[in-house]
Amino acid sequence: MKSMLMHSFVLDALDTTGADTFSHFEMLIDEHRRMTNQLFEDIHFSSKSSSNNIQMSISSSASQPIPNMIVPSRLKRLVPEVGTFYTRLPLKKAFEAYNAKYGITKRRYICISFNEIRHILNLAQIIAMIHPYSSGGGGALVSGVNDMSIAPRPTVLPDSNGETTEMKNGVRPRTERESARDRAVLEAWASMGDTPREEDEDDDTGEEKSNKPNSSPCRPLRQRDRSDSCAIEESLSLLPMQTTLPGPKLICFDGDQTLYSDGANFENSPKLSKYLYLLLKHGVTIAVVTAAGYEYQAEKYELRLSGLLAYFKERGLEGEDLERFYIFGGECNYLLRLGNDYKLHAVREDGPGGWVVSTKFFAESPGNWSDADITSILDRAEACFQSSLKDQNLRARIIRKKRSVGLIPKVDEMIRREALDETVLRIQTELDEAKVTLPFCAFNGGRDAWVDVGNKRVGVQVLQSYLGIPAEEMLHMGDRFLNTGNDFAARSVCPYVWTTSPEEKTCILKSSLRLAGVPLMALMNTPLAATCENGGAESAAGGDKEVGKKIVDFEEADRRSSRVMMDVYTGEYITKMSKH
Repeated sequence: MKSMLMHSFVLDALDTTGADTFSHFEMLIDEHRRMTNQLFEDIHFSSKSSSNNIQMSISSSASQPIPNMIVPSRLKRLVPEVGTFYTRLPLKKAFEAYNAKYGITKRRYICISFNEIRHILNLAQIIAMIHPYSSGGGGALVSGVNDMSIAPRPTVLPDSNGETTEMKNGVRPRTERESARDRAVLEAWASMGDTPREEDEDDDTGEEKSNKPNSSPCRPLRQRDRSDSCAIEESLSLLPMQTTLPGPKLICFDGDQTLYSDGANFENSPKLSKYLYLLLKHGVTIAVVTAAGYEYQAEKYELRLSGLLAYFKERGLEGEDLERFYIFGGECNYLLRLGNDYKLHAVREDGPGGWVVSTKFFAESPGNWSDADITSILDRAEACFQSSLKDQNLRARIIRKKRSVGLIPKVDEMIRREALDETVLRIQTELDEAKVTLPFCAFNGGRDAWVDVGNKRVGVQVLQSYLGIPAEEMLHMGDRFLNTGNDFAARSVCPYVWTTSPEEKTCILKSSLRLAGVPLMALMNTPLAATCENGGAESAAGGDKEVGKKIVDFEEADRRSSRVMMDVYTGEYITKMSKH
């Protein structure tokens, strides 16, 4: 994609051909999705007539692509490693919106960059999930583990108002009403640049102000009373009768370098806390799928998420909203859930309703692993770490846990990225050649390297099955989607968004909420917008009570959490020495 756009840039034709290039890739993706969907249907139909293939069909449900399935599409020939698309990607629409905001086709000396293409793809994925009327091109992949019958795809689909429209080449044309809503949605996204902010506050992109292009001046906001602010926050949807936000029903997040900085804790991020709170408050399930594995020692995960949990408590999040927050430690090994006491609790593994028992139907599930196979993987990985440490003269040490083994730097030392990548690729090759039977993940964690038994593909599949949410209705957000990263495996089982920092993740969530119809006022990080639901009523009644719940003091939360320090690698608590 970047190569094709480079040609247009060199010929000074990006302004006239850029949108057409993205439109061409959009067409190729639609074709690839239709052909993939047809192959899935053929496989499922054929499995009905062959009892030997029924188990294969069950274990290869829509949330797990069938191994070695070759889709004879033009896109597959151009990009042989291309995977599965669970939704359409309105690339042309996303490019036009991004270009209107940043003017990339007007540049004369700097071509469109890889990161800008990544941002456009991220925006396209968000638009596709929040506005499902754009999800033509073959529909969702075949799903339903227990439903072995496939209904024929309709040639006529209803639009958002119940009116039917004839499909053309598997894609339903947009109606005038939908096209108008498209424009309104993208205008709402573009208007985020006018979000009022404090003088010393960085923008959501995390860039310094001095590095930003000039933007239009902020429009002054009229003063609103507390009840008005609360009413806005309670009316977050474009559709007046809608109680949940449009978009993904489940969002999975990576931990380090996504929700918080690498090796740090979630302590001082009021914007990100507010956006996660709004998602939970309006029906979205959130799961932190992290490589950090402290088994079921809930207090250690709570320490890593201390600021976020404190925000939930101060805002009075309760009941089902709290219970929609999960954390999956060790990528897919330890599932915990937030309770009404604002503490994490282990989800039962065995017995009726246990997450391990209820997900044993697919082959890679943790319920099907044997202790001998787990030990074999960890032994081989540890031997590779030892060899790499010696060969590259690394100032590092090796630690081993129940279901993982890692290479971490010694105190005040650093392992170079090249050395970490070399180590990871050695282990991947060793385990692949050994033909290990269990899923695993060997990855570069930025400052360290790890091998986990299991991976995020399995973690996402478990959540899809346990929560009953199909792949096309969930989204995974992570920062390591290269072949030495631990988010790489999740690409094959759900739509995803690729970010590189907590600041970028904050901007993505803000974009999602804005595209879903959340007013700018509700997204502002101010005491006015953070007023609780009953604050306005108390103010209107003229009571003497303190209006609203107090705002979280993140500096105080940071200070308190710094009293207790933990080695994020081993999970051991560290006594902080006082300085005299």
